[in-house]
Amino acid sequence: MATATTARRIVREIPRINLFDTTATQTQRRLLQVAAYARVSTEKEEQEDNFERQVEHYTQMIASNKDWEKVDIYADPGISGTRAEKRPNFMRMINDCRAGKIEKVLVKSISRFARNTVDALQYIRELKDLGISVYFESENIDTLTPGGEVLITILAAMAEQESRTISTNIKWAWQRKFQNGEIILNTGLMLGYKKNGKDENCLTVYVIDEAEAEIVRRIYREFIEGITVTRICKRLEADGILTPLGKTHWQHNVVESILTNEKYTGNAILGKTYKPDVLTKHRKKNDGEKAPMYYVENTHPAIIDKEMFEMAQAEMKNRREAGTRAVGNSRFTSKYPFSGLLVCGECGAMLRRQVRTMGTGERVASWGCSYRIVNGRAACDSHHVREDVMEKTYAAAIKQMADNAAEVIEAVREGTQLAMQPDNAEEREVVEQEIIELQETALTLHKNKQSGLIAAEAYDTEIRACSERMKELEARQAEMKTAATRYAEVKTWIDAFEQGLQDGSIAETDDAGLMKTLVERITVNSDGIEVEFKCGARVQQKYVR
Repeated sequence: MATATTARRIVREIPRINLFDTTATQTQRRLLQVAAYARVSTEKEEQEDNFERQVEHYTQMIASNKDWEKVDIYADPGISGTRAEKRPNFMRMINDCRAGKIEKVLVKSISRFARNTVDALQYIRELKDLGISVYFESENIDTLTPGGEVLITILAAMAEQESRTISTNIKWAWQRKFQNGEIILNTGLMLGYKKNGKDENCLTVYVIDEAEAEIVRRIYREFIEGITVTRICKRLEADGILTPLGKTHWQHNVVESILTNEKYTGNAILGKTYKPDVLTKHRKKNDGEKAPMYYVENTHPAIIDKEMFEMAQAEMKNRREAGTRAVGNSRFTSKYPFSGLLVCGECGAMLRRQVRTMGTGERVASWGCSYRIVNGRAACDSHHVREDVMEKTYAAAIKQMADNAAEVIEAVREGTQLAMQPDNAEEREVVEQEIIELQETALTLHKNKQSGLIAAEAYDTEIRACSERMKELEARQAEMKTAATRYAEVKTWIDAFEQGLQDGSIAETDDAGLMKTLVERITVNSDGIEVEFKCGARVQQKYVR
């Protein structure tokens, strides 16, 4: 058997390359890839120079070390440090680290790197696992040195507390502004206003931009007349009217925001939203429980009066309720004059317009119960009514009103007690003032309880009394608010009714705006209709064929 020749095993030690050994040959020596990160918190002029100094400082610092090679200076000017993903250049630096382009990161201080402990430790640990050190110059800490992460944890927590303190101070400043009735109108996003300098108290003065204000008034008028938001958008576009951002296309939410913005009445609700967490900075709708809210009157000129605003809110509510009665695609619409007005006398569903072809080839429009159309005759035993018959019948019902116009208007005036409206307004002010005083009392009680100045039992008794009185006042306030809205609706109805009588347009069925201003709903029965006017009057009319 042959014996294999065994070669002698030779072991040599590989010489270690010292990256910092200046005597190493050029082929052995490799420069450390170093980057720096710079950030300032705001765009204020006094900090812009500081930002430039940071960039210049680290450029020189890296260039002065012959063992370092600069990769890049990553900089985020004027960006908050509470969330890393909000800093694009910070994230670009992290991605370059992940790609192996960086071996060391230089930062002025821990607060420049991150003010959120979670973010700070997450990225420091990730870079440490990649073998990348972060050197904080002010604290003289290198994260790859022994004990470095312990110190980082402590300092990061301190930086987070600093951010919370700053946020608390900002919140306090805003609360003071709210308490003083200071408001800010975003004239770049809000139609109808422009800035006009400062007043003697250094508060911004806002004046009405009449060209834009007329757009706002038009939107309110058309909505109250019954025109849908979709049609309002299309009409604005057709007339070449631009949105607040200067766009040609109007979105639903833009019109709806105008219709629900109380600032157009010259008043303002302050503190509608709040930040529950300084770190996430997600804003939430404020219900008054988490943060105080304020209602400030006469902060700027009004474009529309409070009554018109309340009418718009009432109309919006009516449309939502009408939507609950709708079936299929018969939601509220104003495409046709009768749209949204006709209600089935059998089941209460809204009527839908259909066009059918007769045996003669004639195309005839008619209105039928949407519930029956969807579910069949067994669901609702109602019948379609031709549109031309509906138009003639409605005109006859209006004629009944017109023939007795003087008596109708007088009855409406007496029924709504228009003469008492000023007294109602005075009482509303008294109630609103008492509500404000009760809110201040409750706040004082709460502070006294926290400070130990009032016993728990006494606090419970007094706060319960405040709560009960507040419920009474709020109920009375709602009652008067409803009365005021009703007053405005009836006044608008009387004006439209009288104008329609004068120009002869009152019985025209092609004027959707006038029809929806006058009529609340039309109940369609088997033998005729009942027209319920917004003034409260009702007229029954047999079909006119």
